Amino acid sequence: MNSYQILYKKNVVLAVNLGNSNASEEIKSLNEQGFKIFSRIIQAVSEERAVAIYRAENQSTHSEHDVSIKNVFLFKTNRLRRLPYLGYSFSSFMVAALSMFMLTHQAGNSGSNSALLLLFPILLALFWFSIGLSVARWKNCGHKGWYYAVALVVAMLIDTFLMGIASTLLWLYLLFNPQSNKI
Repeated sequence: MNSYQILYKKNVVLAVNLGNSNASEEIKSLNEQGFKIFSRIIQAVSEERAVAIYRAENQSTHSEHDVSIKNVFLFKTNRLRRLPYLGYSFSSFMVAALSMFMLTHQAGNSGSNSALLLLFPILLALFWFSIGLSVARWKNCGHKGWYYAVALVVAMLIDTFLMGIASTLLWLYLLFNPQSNKI
């Protein structure tokens, strides 16, 4: 068995045989190219087996994007769990309510509608963020992201007759459904 140092960059995983004479130069070169060095050395028969062992032990560590505001806005994450979803949803609702209150109060005091023009992009960004949160939580439950668009449209159509019950049920599903085992 040989000892292998694993280097990774996004979804690319490489194994360097530490028994080779040029292993340190190869690791240094890959590190300069942006590859990160895995903290542990893996014992394996071949490079392919070392990469397979690394991927089996760290299957979700580097495959998906972590939760950040940027990743939520770009619909790139599937790691949003229940309590962070609740916290982010509540905080975005509070920001929306507070910005609406402040801007409408400012518009009423100044007599101009310029403050109301600021309300539109703020509410649009908060709406996009809340959709991103819901998609991230939906993907965390093990569903495909675009299925949420179908569920949301169906919930909106049903809400025209049931006055908000379907959207509330969808939100409760996202809140109480456990994380998928695949993630």
